[in-house]
Order: sequence, then C-alpha cells, then structure tokens
Amino acid sequence: MTRYQARFITDQNRKWWTLGAMCFALFMIMLDNTVVNVALPSIQKDLGSSISGLEWTVNAYTLSFAVLLVTGGRLGDIFGRRRMFLFGVVAFGLSSAFIGFSQSDAWLVAGRAAQGIGAAFMMPATLSIISNAFPPQERGKAIGTWPASAPWPSPSVPWSEGSSSRTSPGSRSSS
Repeated sequence: MTRYQARFITDQNRKWWTLGAMCFALFMIMLDNTVVNVALPSIQKDLGSSISGLEWTVNAYTLSFAVLLVTGGRLGDIFGRRRMFLFGVVAFGLSSAFIGFSQSDAWLVAGRAAQGIGAAFMMPATLSIISNAFPPQERGKAIGTWPASAPWPSPSVPWSEGSSSRTSPGSRSSS
C-alpha cells in the first residue's frame, strides 16, 4: 500500500470507499443503458443506421445484460465476486473503447452486446461486495445507498451526451 492510500484508505473507512466504488459501477451500468437513446439521431446520421439498426443498438445491450445477469451472479459465487466484478469492469471498459471506434452500425451493435456482458458480470457483484464489506448493523444503510445511485443517470444523460456528441450542446440535429 502506498503512503497516499494509507492516508486516505484506512480500515475504518475502507467499507465506505467500497460502497462508493460499487455505487459508481451501478451508475455507469444505468447510464449506459439510457445514454444511447439520446444519441440515436447522431448515430443514425453518422453511421447511416436504419431504424432496425438503431433498435439493435439499444436492444443488444439490454438483451445481453438481462440474459447473463443471473449467470454473472452464479459465476461470482463460484469464482469469486471480486474476480467477476473486475472481469465485468474490464469487459465493459474495452467494449466502450471498441464502440468509440465503431465504423458501422454492426460494430456498434457488437460492442453494445459486449458492454451488456460486462454489465451483467458487474451488477450482481456490486451488491454482494457491499454485503460482505459491511457488518450486519450497517448493512441496511449501505444497501439503501446503493440503489439511490441508480436514478442519477436519467437527469445526467443530456449533459453527458451533449458534451460528447459531435454537435454542440443545445444545437439541434438536422435529421
């Protein structure tokens, strides 16, 4: 452990850092589930996607996430929660980079499906990691905080997409 970590991450506050990281992971999962809807007009314009392609862009993430959610939890029980969480983080991050370099809607759909796979491994691990990090008397407070981070992506979607799209925030798409 570095001196910096020793000063900020102590045995007394480690569980709170863990909760913050797990809440941030949930935030990212939910943000990614909603942010693409705002970007659909830009995706259609830039990649020349059809309506069917746009539907698959949204649904590839949701379907792969939903189908593998229970499997991700079970594999976390077998191979370790932390290991499966980190696998999910890496898969989610790499697929996000892949999506950023997508040259066609087929690449985008494949990347979104891979993102859903990463999210399916992250999501069940977040709650079980929180449950293990907190003693029973504090667990209710921690578990109550965890879902409170989920609704925040909804109001942040226009801001995050507006700052990352090719059009300036507040401008209208010509489509």
